[in-house]
Amino acid sequence: MAYKPRGALDGLEENIVTGVWDNSCKYHRLMANENPYGCSALIKEALLKTMEDGPSNYPDGYTTALRMAVSKKYGIDKDEILFGNGTDEIIYMLGKAFIEPGDEVVMPEISFTSYISSCLSMGGKLVSVPMKDDLSVDLDAVLASVTDKTKYIVVVNPNNPTGTVFCEKEQYEFLKKVPKDVLVILDEAYAEFYMGESFPDSYSKLKEFKNLIILKTFSKIYGLASFRVGFMIANKEIISLVSRVKNAFNVSTPAMAAAVAAINDSKFTEMVSENNSKCIKYLCKELDEMGYSYTPTHTSFILIDIKKDAAPLVAALSKKAYLVRPGSDFGLKNYIRVSIGTMEQMEGFVKAFKECLE
Repeated sequence: MAYKPRGALDGLEENIVTGVWDNSCKYHRLMANENPYGCSALIKEALLKTMEDGPSNYPDGYTTALRMAVSKKYGIDKDEILFGNGTDEIIYMLGKAFIEPGDEVVMPEISFTSYISSCLSMGGKLVSVPMKDDLSVDLDAVLASVTDKTKYIVVVNPNNPTGTVFCEKEQYEFLKKVPKDVLVILDEAYAEFYMGESFPDSYSKLKEFKNLIILKTFSKIYGLASFRVGFMIANKEIISLVSRVKNAFNVSTPAMAAAVAAINDSKFTEMVSENNSKCIKYLCKELDEMGYSYTPTHTSFILIDIKKDAAPLVAALSKKAYLVRPGSDFGLKNYIRVSIGTMEQMEGFVKAFKECLE
């Protein structure tokens, strides 16, 4: 069978166990943290307008309309924002802009893997910091791993793939202790799913901490994963440096229009957040009753401990049309990471989960 990159299904769904292509079965993609509710209804009209305005023209290289919308949404200066073809591109731009051979990047050992390849591709050295026993990020251990060779620190909050979060006080105390010449990349891709009362206000800290870089995405709560729109927020000097390695037209006109429509539809994101919370509570209740432990999550996914090699369970679930992420991808072979779908999908997953375990 010809090689196909992860997620490239071309209208067909691949049985990840047998390798057989089958378009007669509807697979539930609970492995990619995609938004199960689609995207805002406002986006269709915005996309149609881009066709009327002329697809033959190059995109706005300054991303003006989207820049203004993001600036207003987060209360930040319009020139403190840089957009990318998803946050993945921004992560690689940061590597190109700052990492030289021998430079160190400090990050938790279980976190978003794009930062690893970005570091290594530029000849950098990855310094992997062990997690706490509950799989949360050990900020003190991260600080203790900083040396005079450290170029930047990466922390994802809430963390992917564990779903854990650190609070406002922890974040502030951490930032105060980081050397001023070491950059801090704070990835908040899942921040909008936070179910507590006080998620850290990172934007208010940009003036005090000139070394802070915040990453955001339109792929998760906004449901625009296929459009590939992400952005970073930082002081103008950092934005200027990273802009030097940016492609001229890295965000398409339709993607910009979709993102503007999405960020202005708060009713949609509130619905997604509310339903995500309900589904997590339902799934946790079921897992509690079955006696399976999990990492408390503040995201659109959950990490479940199977207490044994999870590979057979992943295979069995796929045969029942439920695709989940094996924890072995993150060095956690006894775990599975399950994206939170609709309530119907979660009920179906629980039924399949029980059947597979039996």
